[in-house]
Amino acid sequence: MQIVATSPQATNVTTRPLVRVVLVEDDHDLRQSVADYLRLRAFDVTEVDSALGFYKALNESEFDIAILDVNLPDASGFDLARGVASGKRMGVIMLTARTGRDDRIKGYEEGADLYLTKPVDGEELALAVGNLARRIHQAGARPANTTVSTSTVAGQCGWRLERERQRLTSPQGLSIPLSGREFMLMEQLARSDGATLSRAAIGALFGHVNPDPESRRLDAALRRLRLKAKDAGTDLPLQSVHAAGIRFTGALEVV
Repeated sequence: MQIVATSPQATNVTTRPLVRVVLVEDDHDLRQSVADYLRLRAFDVTEVDSALGFYKALNESEFDIAILDVNLPDASGFDLARGVASGKRMGVIMLTARTGRDDRIKGYEEGADLYLTKPVDGEELALAVGNLARRIHQAGARPANTTVSTSTVAGQCGWRLERERQRLTSPQGLSIPLSGREFMLMEQLARSDGATLSRAAIGALFGHVNPDPESRRLDAALRRLRLKAKDAGTDLPLQSVHAAGIRFTGALEVV
């Protein structure tokens, strides 16, 4: 057990808005301990144990706060933090056993709002979640169920990612059918708002365990996606960033 359990303070938690938290931690006992404590403090907690689970959760729900472990089985929590921060949708708390100065600096560089180390005091974590969520709400964070779009690029606008039909539609109205993982990839690119999505994060979306940044399987998956677009009569505005990942350079609306 790596959470320091302290008795919840006699705080009136019913007067604040519901705060939705996604907790990403592959240690089952720790994840359950943290989630149970936060629920006692009236937070709505979704538990996942991998990067793939995190992306699936984001596709299904909106969250105010992401609590991320760094050492996940299929990607780095730093990659997840970068994607969240680029989309400016949630507050990010890193919760990790990595206590080194370089790790802390990297966490903040990748977009973490707070960097907490294990073992964590339950009361401290609950207060951190509540305070961060309040600042995000006060700053006018994007409300739930709004669409996400990337920066508009001249000549490349009007792409639509349709949840119900699981397809991508070009500005000319051409439809590209997507697999479940291809859809998750496109949604994460939309959330990235034009920023680069790392190869490790993409590999996790395609179900590659411990993805190799140079994996040919990953390149093949991206090639299939581009071929689908060509078969539909269009080209995807996907830009490869050497040794980093890919980004979507057109405007993309999720509906």
